[in-house]
Amino acid sequence: MMLVPDARRRVTLPASFKAGQPVNIEPLEDGTYRLVPMVALPENQLWAWRSDVQSSIETSLQEYREGKGVPLDSARGEAFQRKLAGK
Repeated sequence: MMLVPDARRRVTLPASFKAGQPVNIEPLEDGTYRLVPMVALPENQLWAWRSDVQSSIETSLQEYREGKGVPLDSARGEAFQRKLAGK
């Protein structure tokens, strides 16, 4: 698909892009650009998208899949909660 900018350097995106959808324009090494649809996140939720947090979540999910989870209403779970609370 060829897009031709108008006099104000604007282009019309295909219908697959939603109106009002933020788009990041990524310049690539070969001189081309990639349009990446983006979403807005509240600033107070950005911590959840840090790579260390994502890695921790993935580790937790893998441990859960492997049956390594501990029910919080069990003796081990209650001990774990006390440890987290510093008691």
